[in-house]
Amino acid sequence: MDIDSLGYRTIEALFDKELVKNPADLYQLTTEDILTLEGFKELSTKNLLTGIDNSRQVPFERVLFALGIRFVGKTVAEKLANYFKNIDAIRTASYDELIEVPEIGERIAESLIEFFKDEENFILVQKLKDAGLKLSLDETQETLVSERLLNKSFVVSGVFETFSRDQLKETIKKNGGRVLTSVSSKLDYLVAGNNMGPSKLNKADKLGIPIISEQDFINMLKE
Repeated sequence: MDIDSLGYRTIEALFDKELVKNPADLYQLTTEDILTLEGFKELSTKNLLTGIDNSRQVPFERVLFALGIRFVGKTVAEKLANYFKNIDAIRTASYDELIEVPEIGERIAESLIEFFKDEENFILVQKLKDAGLKLSLDETQETLVSERLLNKSFVVSGVFETFSRDQLKETIKKNGGRVLTSVSSKLDYLVAGNNMGPSKLNKADKLGIPIISEQDFINMLKE
């Protein structure tokens, strides 16, 4: 979290005095608490409290990284934040939903599920949320064209005429939808282009997932 004026010795002193037992306790500290620490005067106390207060503006992906979830490094935290948008969506995601995220494999998915199953971690996250930390993406970070595809997930496969595949994926995101990489029971639509392989078509058909054309997708945006 890179909190200004909060170094190793200060953290150790806060633990020794039992003023802090977990990260959320930092946001409950008062001037009186900090003045009990050796070496802290009025100015240094003010600087520490200011540093803690400023950390409430740290972006969601860095807060997620700072939780210390096993295998969730900086890059993985960014991918999870951008995909799920908020901590509650990550907490409640199933194993299948987690491995749909690009570059999130079995080991990371299992670690996330294990972390959020722990009651202490659930309480910690709730306390951090109550303290005002950013546990969702800022609305200003994403500009949606519309919400026509909100909460809908798509797999895009094949070659298209009006859009390139990347343009199609970007259009889905800008209209509130999610782009997945593989077909599963959680998928809402398979957008099928020309020359796509049969495996995704067959799997979508078996699972009863709607298979739509590029024109069907364009019509969906116009509805």
